[in-house]
Amino acid sequence: MKRLLILFTSIISFLLFYSCTCNRADDKKNLKELKDTTVKISIDRYEKALFNLNKNDLQNELKKIKPQYSFFLDGDLEDKNNIAQLNDYLNDPQMIENYKACQKEFSDLSQLEKQLSSALTYFKFYFPDKKIPKVYTYVCGMDFENPVIYADSLLLIALDMYLGADYPLYTGLGLPMFMRRTMNKDFIVRDCMKAMAEFYLYTDMKDAACLDFMVYEGKKQYFIDAMMPAVSDTIKFKYTKNQLDWCNENESKIWAYFIDNKLLYSKDDNAFRKFFTDGPFTTPFSKSSPPRTGSWLGWRIVTEYMKRDKNISFKKLFENTNAQQILTQSNYKPQKP
Repeated sequence: MKRLLILFTSIISFLLFYSCTCNRADDKKNLKELKDTTVKISIDRYEKALFNLNKNDLQNELKKIKPQYSFFLDGDLEDKNNIAQLNDYLNDPQMIENYKACQKEFSDLSQLEKQLSSALTYFKFYFPDKKIPKVYTYVCGMDFENPVIYADSLLLIALDMYLGADYPLYTGLGLPMFMRRTMNKDFIVRDCMKAMAEFYLYTDMKDAACLDFMVYEGKKQYFIDAMMPAVSDTIKFKYTKNQLDWCNENESKIWAYFIDNKLLYSKDDNAFRKFFTDGPFTTPFSKSSPPRTGSWLGWRIVTEYMKRDKNISFKKLFENTNAQQILTQSNYKPQKP
């Protein structure tokens, strides 16, 4: 029951209180060309199975669905405390409201299945030795930091994290618009690809320099870009068109800021953290700038690096943790407009 306890303890404690598309030059492949590795995804809806149980016989009902949802129900169903915890979850008014909202907003997941099938077809092409994950949806209870979880070849999608910017609970909790703007179905697959990138790229960033973070984040964004080549960059970067335009128009200035302020090799997290965290904009720049400009710059470096040597595979890219080497070999030199 360990995973279940982690998921639902955070839930209960929390409740208590299109523009430009930039594809890689060699990513002109489409699904027809990838027909030999085409993946068909069918989403399993755990939230439906759970909320439709007979609560008067919850223990036995849970035992019936446990084989299908062992990741969620991986503990002792003879333990009365575990049953009581799940019973509280299923009877929580906010959970019930979230579940109903999810059933209304996501009555049909065929479009999401199609989008995931496309992205995972590219994943299978680039990573033929990796397993295609099984995909489940559930109601997490507002775990904003983990809308998607990738683990043990499973993709877990919290549908209540994608109910639209105006969902009453989001506004009631005072979530800022820069967060709420992307909390809708358009960004689910993008977040799935990010979760997978973080899993396969995981690196201990202790004592890392700014350049290390920049290239690390750039690799994640490059992965997302490659898995979703036909999708708008406004989705892949979670930027508005104006924010994306700002980056393209000010690329040389962003780079100059890092150089002039000697940030690239700084290990002072307080000095460079603001270039990699979310927010309405990047504070050293104008309010027209997007957040995460350091990550965007990292993506540009990685993109140039991969363009210069067509023989570098994703595997090699992910294994190369030498950020300085990647920067040097990328010959990255943004041109002034």
